[in-house]
Amino acid sequence: MNYIELSVNIPEEKSALSDIIIAFLAEQGFESFSEEKNLLLAYITEDVYDEESARMLLKDYDLSFNTKIIPQQNWNEEWEKNFDPTIIDNLLTIKAPFHHEDFHTIHTIIIEPKMSFGTGHHATTHMMCKLIAEYEYAEAKVLDYGCGTGILAIYASILGASDVIAVDIDEWAYENTIENAEKNQVFNITAIKGDIKSVPESKYDFIFANINLNILKKDIPVLSNYMNKGAVLFLSGFLINELPQIEKVGLDNGLLFVKNIERDNWTACIVNKI
Repeated sequence: MNYIELSVNIPEEKSALSDIIIAFLAEQGFESFSEEKNLLLAYITEDVYDEESARMLLKDYDLSFNTKIIPQQNWNEEWEKNFDPTIIDNLLTIKAPFHHEDFHTIHTIIIEPKMSFGTGHHATTHMMCKLIAEYEYAEAKVLDYGCGTGILAIYASILGASDVIAVDIDEWAYENTIENAEKNQVFNITAIKGDIKSVPESKYDFIFANINLNILKKDIPVLSNYMNKGAVLFLSGFLINELPQIEKVGLDNGLLFVKNIERDNWTACIVNKI
């Protein structure tokens, strides 16, 4: 599936609008963002892009924009040109197959993302890895819902999980998770292509869900039903000012807020099954 790159020109005198635009676009299904001088770049799959909604918002704020299609087959080439290893404290290095340096962290994961989300560069993946590292996974059953590259599923396996289910609706993510698990010699991950209806009806000790606000609000009730008492749900893919919405959905479904961390206007949180 192709991606759309939306490039929004935000003059310096309107820089305060950046967070507002990001929040709106995240609600519309945009998956990732980057900011350059006076420019906001946002990325969304071609099938869910609604140009009229984006046009109306940006017109209201008198902002100009351009779009271009990014074919999947070009992603690896562009990624290799710009990809640097991600180092998360002393805990984890996420690097590509062509990086040969040793960064002396506790663990190292090799990721080749194709068009999948999850190289550790985005704030949400970075925070999820950091929170995941706080727990013990020996003999745990783990669900990575919206697995992208499989990075979180692989990390759980490395940390000792006995059984890991990785689910994503995107064909590239499904294939990429299998490929990256093999690259990291992880063999206890079951990859599944599908949505929430494809998640095996079981009880999990840990669930990871780094997606976006709307999908999380819709699917948290189902995920809660799949959690053992005391199980831990890690959530990200939404902005700091959207956290109260997640807390409310969690409480409505028997999930107690534990903590959150913040990075670049994004947040990740932990909730427990009561």
